[in-house]
This record gives sequence, structure tokens and C-alpha cells, in this order.
Amino acid sequence: MMRSPLRFIGILAVPVCMLAGIGQAAAEATEHFADPQGALGVARGPAAAEVRAALTARTQDCTSMEFKPTRCALADNALNADIHYGAKHRDRRWAFVSVRWQSDPTGNAVEVKGLVFVAENGSGFRLFGQIDLVGDSVSDVVFELGRITYATNYLRTDDSRSNPTGRRRYEIRLGANGTGPVAIQRTGFGAATLVQSPPQPDEALQLVKRLYEAGEDYAAIFGGSAAASAMLSPGLAKVVREAMSLSRRCPIYDGDPRLGGAQGAGGPTRMRYDVEAGRNTVDRRTVMVTAAQAEAPKSISRTRVVLIPAPGGWRIDDLVTEGMPGYRATLADASARCRSARSR
Repeated sequence: MMRSPLRFIGILAVPVCMLAGIGQAAAEATEHFADPQGALGVARGPAAAEVRAALTARTQDCTSMEFKPTRCALADNALNADIHYGAKHRDRRWAFVSVRWQSDPTGNAVEVKGLVFVAENGSGFRLFGQIDLVGDSVSDVVFELGRITYATNYLRTDDSRSNPTGRRRYEIRLGANGTGPVAIQRTGFGAATLVQSPPQPDEALQLVKRLYEAGEDYAAIFGGSAAASAMLSPGLAKVVREAMSLSRRCPIYDGDPRLGGAQGAGGPTRMRYDVEAGRNTVDRRTVMVTAAQAEAPKSISRTRVVLIPAPGGWRIDDLVTEGMPGYRATLADASARCRSARSR
């Protein structure tokens, strides 16, 4: 049985009807070459030499047939590979290689690597970045300004591992100095957002949207990072810091507070201001977020995100999911129990 060590990010799949609106800046791959029985067969087209060099470089951490750590090349243990070329845009042209391979040929785990190449200002192609891909199949590659997106299969409820029936799109961000992490493609998210705006600019809603667009990296947001300082109220940030300082000794919170504490839950399907009387005032905003699990679409969570103003703008002060205590109360209670246990 073939398995992938890469964990799927559990966010609601983008509907097919929304994929049609990828954007005017999108461009399908102009050339595509495949090698169904290895990797070197994709070293074709204008980036052929650079692709071959990258595939044969012994830069990967592997396990030998003698069960010892070693260095190997992607081409050594590749099962198959594809290369897609994008059209030239603003003196840049991109090429994207995906390789299914085994870093440990003594087992059956399959990994997927992505290699991104760029040609700038009339020069030849060069390797821009290497990244671990999500999913073990890559198709429908699209090159857009600032990102490359692709589709892959994923397991839905009741699927066998050998026959996934789901389909998702992921994106690879193209920064100034290399590729960013793979994340769910969020094309069409804005169109699926229902906004009932208050008289003031809806900065609070935009903050909640950024919170949910953070993808799987919620631990960084709800931590002591600069991102947390820019999103959380001073009161919530203090509670989070105290909980994190105790987390090595006690189980404080296991789950994503945006999604009702569920690990692997899906992304938001609806966002709106709470219209109940008194929910939104000059010093308070409440946004209702409905989210569904990708692998269990009938599992719906509804979370009320409470925001308060701060000198730098709106900040998130609490997250309360239906039927559960608020995130702030959960952390405070767990921290109190931990301190009490330590003082005994």
C-alpha cells in the first residue's frame, strides 16, 4: 500500500465552479512533458540542462538499501515526473517540475518534490526553489502573477487509500528570494464571503479573513510571534503567552481555535457580521464564521470571533465555537489547573 508522509491540510475544497474564475492573470502551462517511469525524461524544453542538473544532484537526504543514511539524487529513486512551462510575462518565464520519489527505497512511502525554475531578462533558466508538495498527483498547473497553482487528488470520506475521489487546488507562492510553503489555493474565497458591513470600514472582517487564510500555521499566529501581536488583543495575547509558557509541562490546548478545536478541520464557507442586537458597536465587532471539514462535509462548526479596537486597529479578543467555551476561557482554565498542579 502506498502512503504519503505529507499531511493534507484539512480545508474545504474549492468548488469546481469557482475554479473557473481563477483570474485574468492566470495562464495555463504552454508546454508539458512527462516521464512515467522515472524523472530524467522531463529534462526537455528550454530549461532541460538546468532540470537535469537539479534532478541528478546528490543533495537529498535518503536511506540506502542497507538501511543507512546517505545522500542521493531525486532521479535515483524517482517513480515519475512532469514539467510544465508557463508563458513569458514581464521578462520572466517559469518552469515547474514535480517528482514522485522515495527517499527510503526500503519502504513504500512516496514523497513529492516540486522544483521551480525561472528565466529572467533574456537569460537562461536557473533553479529558483525546491519545495515539498501536498498530494501525490499534480495536474492542471496554472502560472499566475506571484504564484503557481496545481490540482491534486485527496481522500474523501469512505474512499480507499488507493482510489481518492476528492480534488483540491494548492498554490506555491513565488517570493523575491524563493518559494513559499504550499497552501490551499483560495481563489474565489472573496466571492463566497457574505459581508454585512457596519458604517465604518470593515477592517475587523478583513482581519478575520486574514486569520483564516493563515492556513495550517495557526500555531504561529496564536504564539509569541509578530503576527500574533498584530492580530490578537493585548488581553488575549497575554493569556496565550502564559499558556505557551506552561505547555511543556501540561496539556493546555490541542486543536485549532478557529475551527472549534478540531484538528484537520476545513476552511470557512461563510463569513458575516453577527447582526444580533448589541453585537457590533463602536468598541466591539463580532464576526460569525461557518466552517466545514473537507473529509467530513457534514461536520459544521460555527465560531463567533470577537474583536475590540486597539491603537493599531482591530484585534481579536476571543473565539467562541457553538457548544464550547471560549478560547480565552479554555486557555485560562487549563493554565490555572497547570499552576495548581505544579504548586502541590
